[in-house]
Amino acid sequence: DGGDSVCDELLAGLAVAPAAVADAAALMSLLRVARRRLALAVALADLVGLWPLAKITRRLSQFADVTLAIAADHLLARAAAQGEVVLADPARPSHESGLIIIGMGKLGSLELNYSSDIDLIILYDPAKVAYRGRRTMQDFFVRLARDLVGLLERRTADGYVFRTDLRLRPDPASTPLALSVLAAETYYEGMGQNWER
Repeated sequence: DGGDSVCDELLAGLAVAPAAVADAAALMSLLRVARRRLALAVALADLVGLWPLAKITRRLSQFADVTLAIAADHLLARAAAQGEVVLADPARPSHESGLIIIGMGKLGSLELNYSSDIDLIILYDPAKVAYRGRRTMQDFFVRLARDLVGLLERRTADGYVFRTDLRLRPDPASTPLALSVLAAETYYEGMGQNWER
């Protein structure tokens, strides 16, 4: 099967991981070890010529998608446990949560390579967020974005998962790390560059 079963098992195992992970440090370790294992399986299939380039980059991109979902679910579940948000579906925290993570660049086109960073735009839809925290909703999602980046790129004894770049969001020099959908739409309609549209 040329490494497919190893990759499928890793991704399937990660999909159920958040329920078994007690804290951020344990999740960070789990994701970093999984990254090394998946990279090894993909590299072996690559080195012996079993997979074409498109399959290699697709597998690395699938892993990024899964890790983003796991990290987002972990952070939303933690926020719900602290009473900051009410989740529409506690078993799937991201589902209908109002959090939107858009993969740009190589991630968006499923072309990640072994050393790629991931370019993200993080938005939230206030109409779907059942927010109960004391700060503003924007402050909550900015902190969530910062924590998401930390879960993925902070170097630990196990390494890191992905370097993460949020600079492709609308007007990154003057906007927060997470924007409301309305703010993003207003920017793209009125001031967005052609490449952004």
